[in-house]
Amino acid sequence: MILLTMLGIYCLAGLLFGVAFFLRGYAVLEPGARGASIVTRLLWTPASIALWPYLLKMWIGSRP
Repeated sequence: MILLTMLGIYCLAGLLFGVAFFLRGYAVLEPGARGASIVTRLLWTPASIALWPYLLKMWIGSRP
C-alpha cells in the first residue's frame, strides 16, 4: 500500500510539473523547441511527466 501511495505522489508531482514544463520548460531547455507545435509538445509531455526529477534539475540549472 505504501508503494502505491508513493507511486501516486510521484505521478501527481509529475503531472503538475508536466503542465508547467509544457507551457514554459521546453523552450528554456531546448531553444530549437520554441517553434514546436502544440501536437509536438503533447507528444513530449508523457516523457516529461515520467522524467520530471531529471528535467526539473536541468531546468533549474539553466537559469542565470
